Amino acid sequence: MKYLTTFKELLMESLKDNKKMIIVFYVAFILIMIAAWIVSSNVLSANPLPDFTNATTQTQTGGYESAMDLFIHNELGGIMVYVSSILFGIAAIVSLVYNGMNIGATGALISSLHPNGGLEYIIYLIPHGIFEFTATVIESTAGILLFLFIWRMIKAIIRSDEDEFGKKISHAFEMHKKTLIQSLILMVFATILLIIAAPIEAYLSVPISDLIVGN
Repeated sequence: MKYLTTFKELLMESLKDNKKMIIVFYVAFILIMIAAWIVSSNVLSANPLPDFTNATTQTQTGGYESAMDLFIHNELGGIMVYVSSILFGIAAIVSLVYNGMNIGATGALISSLHPNGGLEYIIYLIPHGIFEFTATVIESTAGILLFLFIWRMIKAIIRSDEDEFGKKISHAFEMHKKTLIQSLILMVFATILLIIAAPIEAYLSVPISDLIVGN
């Protein structure tokens, strides 16, 4: 219980301290998704595809994969983004852009292939997307913080007046360990969000979409 309370306190602090970055990333993610949908729709309008009237959401969205498969796939991708972000945070930004474009383009494609496809796709995304999209944004934020920690550590070591290199590292780490801790806490939080999202996507999102749209 003590560890859970400590984690909750650290998480609240991490979210508060990095609130602006998280909001900017979330807004950028949504705008990229919308822009990709619009651009892809225009392209598909100019190059129409055959009408797949009998296509179902199950085939369009990859079928009913198991929750474990979905979680492993998303979590491995998140870890790769996180670790790769040590290189100037590029992977964190690329992840936001790629995922936003992919989701938007897929929406445009499904909309062009299936009656009410766009609405069905949006309804499909909402139940698990609330958690999965947030996890994507949080992972990118954690990746940026990891880069900032390493960058600040290097600068602190270079500027340190300590004689021994070990002391330089120790002093630099103490100065900036909060950034590393927040990075790790946010990454754990993103993992929790993906754990929640996986069973919803695997077992609920498609039935909910079918029920509301009427398939």
